Amino acid sequence: MLDALEQTGTMPTLRLAVRFMLLTGVRKGEFVGATWAEVDWDRAQWLIPAERMKAGKPHTVYLAEQALDILTTLRTCFPSSRFLHPSRYDSAEPISQATLNRTIAAAVDRINADRTPAQEPFLPVSVHDLRRTFSSRLNDALFPEALVEACLAHQKKDQVAAAYNHARLSGPRRALMQVWADMLDCWMRGESAREVIVRGKVKIDEAAHDEEGMNL
Repeated sequence: MLDALEQTGTMPTLRLAVRFMLLTGVRKGEFVGATWAEVDWDRAQWLIPAERMKAGKPHTVYLAEQALDILTTLRTCFPSSRFLHPSRYDSAEPISQATLNRTIAAAVDRINADRTPAQEPFLPVSVHDLRRTFSSRLNDALFPEALVEACLAHQKKDQVAAAYNHARLSGPRRALMQVWADMLDCWMRGESAREVIVRGKVKIDEAAHDEEGMNL
């Protein structure tokens, strides 16, 4: 789908926005209303305020290098707007809620246009499917479920998940976001992500131990 996205006639910044959504696993409304004031470049993180979060609590997204690269490009393309991606017709307003779904639909149409009648059609994809992909592929790779859920800002009642969501364990969450971005890069090149996953689990464990030491 991402290959097909590059061949659509949509704005290049919208293609980047779709990739950013897949990299971060955020909900559509969390991205659409995002402003540059929420981005902490020095800490490589994005703080989504409570009013835009489903659970009504602020959520920190730790930004992988690939996500930061996309934000740098968007900032260059939209220097006068307060929004990460403004409306095409009014830079004082964000893109509409439907824009990203239309962008993805164009990529799906491109895929199906190139398929033969004997091939199964490529099923429709929504922005929320990118979030589900984030969750399912990381869980398939056997990363800690509670850690994945914390990155997605899912509110879990069990104490383990709550601990992962605590700011003192930001290191493992940050490490997981970088591993996920590196996994996507491997798949986009047609390569296995096995080694990236193995190294990533080591980095997550190291980050957890580092933060435990800091809190002793």
